[in-house]
Amino acid sequence: MKGGKEVIVFEARGLTKAYTGRLGKKGDVLTALDSLDLTLEAGRIYGLVGNNGAGKTTLMRIIAGLAFPTAGSFRLLGAETEKELFSARQRIGCLISQPAGYEDLSLWQNLRAQELLLPEGKAGDLRELCALVGLDEHTRRRSLRKASTGEKQRYGLASALLGDPELLILDEPMNGLDPSGAAEMRSLLLELHRERGKTILISSHLLAELHQVATDYIFLRRGRLLETLTAEELDLRIAGGGYKNVEGYFLALNRRKEEA
Repeated sequence: MKGGKEVIVFEARGLTKAYTGRLGKKGDVLTALDSLDLTLEAGRIYGLVGNNGAGKTTLMRIIAGLAFPTAGSFRLLGAETEKELFSARQRIGCLISQPAGYEDLSLWQNLRAQELLLPEGKAGDLRELCALVGLDEHTRRRSLRKASTGEKQRYGLASALLGDPELLILDEPMNGLDPSGAAEMRSLLLELHRERGKTILISSHLLAELHQVATDYIFLRRGRLLETLTAEELDLRIAGGGYKNVEGYFLALNRRKEEA
């Protein structure tokens, strides 16, 4: 926070991503993001909620520089030009889709290789980072190819945390985790937020899990923004509207949009 005002981590105006020729015929257009206006403030945990095809992963990929908008504009950590964005993306960490790496190298070797690519002075204590995400000495010797889904998720989170990023972008980080692993992941995310001041953007279909960590919610439908709410506002609407939980509220929100 600077000068008593929230620092804007990400701001999109009219952000649009369209793919052509994706529906089987030349000239067909699939709009993954449709004129999205969105602001993310520092020090929050944003839960990104939407059905498959809502645009969640596309938004994350654009922030990370893995996809590019076809219209609209955005600012990331104050950066807007291509050169500025290149520098700004060195201050973010991502786990999008599958964790990347060399399949035949161990999880530890992969992390060491990624650490070598960090800017000078950014490398931390890799053993401490592995302990933080729950990769013990035995597990981190396992090859990426042979690692379980849960182990890959932990490795992916460690990879995202290399270099101590300001913004974490996590696409379904609890996939493949057993109940105890999911509880550990929740605790870790809360620690990163409360103790280390991280801003976190998480997409998840596990809304009950998301409800235990998110400070804010972003509801998407077919590439459009349905609603943004703080956790407190959402809880009030759930209680006041007689909804059973976050899922019940989201389904009702979708239904109202379809009927409109």
